[in-house]
Amino acid sequence: MKTTIRGEIMSMRTGLFCGLATIVVAASATPAQAEQQTYNFELRTQDIGSALRAIASITKSQVIFDGDEVRGKRSRAVKGSYSTEDALDLALRGTGLVAQPTAQGVYVVKSSPKVPRAQGPQAARSQVQSADDYSNEIVVTAQKVTETAFDVPISISVKSQREIRNRNAETITDLQYTVPGLSISEFGPGQQRIQFRGVSSFSGLAQIGQYLDEIPLNTEAPDQGPDIRLVDIARVELLRGPQGTLYGQGAMGGTIRYITNDPELSAVSGSALGELSVVEGGELAWRGEGVFNLPLVEDQLGLRVAGGYTSIAGWIDNPRTGEENLNGGSSYFVRGKLLARLGEDLIATLLASHQEIDTGGNNTADEDRQVYYAVPTPIKNRINLFSAVLDYDLGAVSLVSATSWQERNGSNVTDITDILAPTVELLQGLQPGTLNSYVFNGASSFRAFSQEVRAQYDSSTGLRALIGAFYRNSRSTSLVSGESDPVTAVPADYYFGDTEGTSESWAVFGDLTYELLSGLDLNLGGRYFEDKRTTNSATRIFGTPSLDQGADTFSAFTPKLNISYLVSDSLNLYATASKGFRSGGFNTTSVGGGTVVIPPSYDPDSVWTYELGAKYESFDRRLTGEVAVFRNVWSDIQSVATAPNGLNTYTVNGAKMAGNGIDAQLTYRPVPSLTLSLTGGWNNMEYKTTTVEHFAGDRADYAPRYSGSASAEYRFDLGDAPSFARLDYQFADGIQVWFRSFQAVPALSETQHLLNLNVGTEISGFSIQLFAKNILNEYGVTYPAFGSLPYPGRPIPRSFGAQVRASF
Repeated sequence: MKTTIRGEIMSMRTGLFCGLATIVVAASATPAQAEQQTYNFELRTQDIGSALRAIASITKSQVIFDGDEVRGKRSRAVKGSYSTEDALDLALRGTGLVAQPTAQGVYVVKSSPKVPRAQGPQAARSQVQSADDYSNEIVVTAQKVTETAFDVPISISVKSQREIRNRNAETITDLQYTVPGLSISEFGPGQQRIQFRGVSSFSGLAQIGQYLDEIPLNTEAPDQGPDIRLVDIARVELLRGPQGTLYGQGAMGGTIRYITNDPELSAVSGSALGELSVVEGGELAWRGEGVFNLPLVEDQLGLRVAGGYTSIAGWIDNPRTGEENLNGGSSYFVRGKLLARLGEDLIATLLASHQEIDTGGNNTADEDRQVYYAVPTPIKNRINLFSAVLDYDLGAVSLVSATSWQERNGSNVTDITDILAPTVELLQGLQPGTLNSYVFNGASSFRAFSQEVRAQYDSSTGLRALIGAFYRNSRSTSLVSGESDPVTAVPADYYFGDTEGTSESWAVFGDLTYELLSGLDLNLGGRYFEDKRTTNSATRIFGTPSLDQGADTFSAFTPKLNISYLVSDSLNLYATASKGFRSGGFNTTSVGGGTVVIPPSYDPDSVWTYELGAKYESFDRRLTGEVAVFRNVWSDIQSVATAPNGLNTYTVNGAKMAGNGIDAQLTYRPVPSLTLSLTGGWNNMEYKTTTVEHFAGDRADYAPRYSGSASAEYRFDLGDAPSFARLDYQFADGIQVWFRSFQAVPALSETQHLLNLNVGTEISGFSIQLFAKNILNEYGVTYPAFGSLPYPGRPIPRSFGAQVRASF
């Protein structure tokens, strides 16, 4: 006998139920039988409210949800035959929401419940996994909208907070080879040269973009990394390939985004960490970190503060000065984030960060861990970051305003006694050995204000759009002076340089996605950019003064075309053609000495990437994978040329580089307690033209041909304590640096093999973790010595340690 029932969708808002739709149908199944019945779905990715209405309509079910909780979130696509419960689970996957059935057969959509602190191993296990479940889908904002990593039709790696902790990663350098196509040459904290997929050169600005939330972190120096400590970081998103449309200048090879945790508005919480470790043959290191979350006005205003101090272990000695462990030092930071709900639809977020880094020298040394500099070579950096973000959700349209300020001050001492002192003594008519030392004392500063506004539109009928505008005003200074000991031996102006540069840039950009057919999306994007730059440089070389000034405006347009096809809930295919660029700059024309014409400026260069990719995930997410094949074509590369004096260089355009590559990553959970991961990347980027700097066939500088990683993590109970053991292996081919204008042979690094082990357990609210890094004690060259760099870069030797974390 058929029974008539009523299916309806309701939305809870400020504690009241509002009926959004009512469907009267005839059904013969009981609620228990309905759960087993399957239905055919062809639902695309859309706002969650629309997806829930569609599922309720198809299945004739009652679904209740809170309009505030679903606002601004997007569903997964649902295509195929599913039960009501499975369809809701798939649509809500990765959103932080779940659909819970009641005894009456009504589905209530709400935030995933937080598990209270409990006793016993099973309760503890539930607590640990509920915070960051191994099967949860990761949500990203790589395209400046909230999506799951599976749905984003670009090549992307995401490092979650859980993975960062279990790997015991302190900075992005600890993760580099686990990301296909990524490599980092690092001399020490805050001194990084980063590249993706072989898009790498010595000259010009950085080739990748970096962001902390909405703050652009790039400076004018390609080897000034931000040294973001991975403390209270929700995730790190690593986007491979040009991201010029949404992220603009510098995002040629890719973009790295550090996403911090937002304040929680309903509960006080926090954590504290203490760690001790020792570098084999070096110093004892320690670090302390803390996070404190405080709701100031429940559900309306909250503050979150994170901070840490690291005593960096040194392991390089200088027999010439008697220094031991000279590359040791300290790094500390404090970061505060304030979140305010200014109404039902408006959220304001303020962020402030301060960081100080002090080390006694770089991680460069000979094979015996020694250097022979004549004087100490300390390095100091001070970095301040500020941002204010407004997010206004109007339903189909949302508006975002992001304002930021960055300031960075640095100083360093470069010892060139063995290189330049004999020349100075000869020119001054001094006896050899008169000078005890000759150094360059450097000081630099960087200031940047940026403002971005953007509007997003989602029609819920297959059309999504984003438009925006960006403005940035920056100023950089560099002061370098040559100083001798004794100071009375030579004139003070044997070398002096004082340079100031400014950049005022603006851009407009747009991104449009339209669903052509069910599951088939077309995405078009573009960005127009202008950069007005100036330079003012005063130098004295061996007593001869010179003045260089310049002003120019550089522009670029970067389009993007992407087609993606969601074959099923498990397979997503895409094809992309995108363009990335970096701005131009100025040369010091006086280095021509009046005999050679030096171009006063050099133009922007750009790279086109053509990519085919596929993403797969099984329904239970036990198996996930991603693969992309690509071709890069880099034109008008900013390249180095050498001045007639043989000492100075300048930059020109003209070289061309191209190559193919492949990225892949795979995660498999054969049983719930075991996770296996593999990543790999390969490229054959090489020069296609012959210039003074490179010949056709030369490899891209600083870029390994291949890199990869393998890891295994096993979770188990140690008595009553949930525990884990994790083994990580990373490897990378050696890099090459060959500037033929002043190198007879290439400078080479060595293949790297890094093996790390982490074992942890949780007892009564305390997490205890033991670790060993660089177990194989790899000490091969990571950055080759060439030019004025007398010693190669080296990895940190084998180290062992333990840490304790308490949470409340």
